[in-house]
Amino acid sequence: MSFVLRKSETFWVLLTILAIHLAGCGSGSDLEKVVVRGRVTLDGTAIPNGEIRFYPAGKTKGPPSGGPIKDGEYIAQGRGGVPAGTHRVEIRAFRTGRQSYSSAVAAEGGPAEQYLPAKYNTQSELTADIDATEQGSTKDFDLKSK
Repeated sequence: MSFVLRKSETFWVLLTILAIHLAGCGSGSDLEKVVVRGRVTLDGTAIPNGEIRFYPAGKTKGPPSGGPIKDGEYIAQGRGGVPAGTHRVEIRAFRTGRQSYSSAVAAEGGPAEQYLPAKYNTQSELTADIDATEQGSTKDFDLKSK
């Protein structure tokens, strides 16, 4: 059995493939993103282990983004960075818990405990404006425990 397309059928098949390709490429390709880096401290001391997340707010479009915090430093560069615009920022800091439930957990230091006040994460009051013209933008956060 052979399969042969006439010229008019070939045209429509190619046009359909092109339309599907263009529709798939247009979703987000015009989204401006910025690599953001910075320092996160709590009462003047670098947060040794944590994470930072930027959530688009207001008219800002795009996915949430962020990165790990290590020794007080972070860089949000995954998938091209943070979308330009206004963001609500959530920061979490982790330390190893004192209790352990098994010898395997004890060997790794126990479960991690998030110790920052809720006003910096689940009830975040932090915001950041990301300017598309500032590639390599720096956003530092000096958090207070009280």
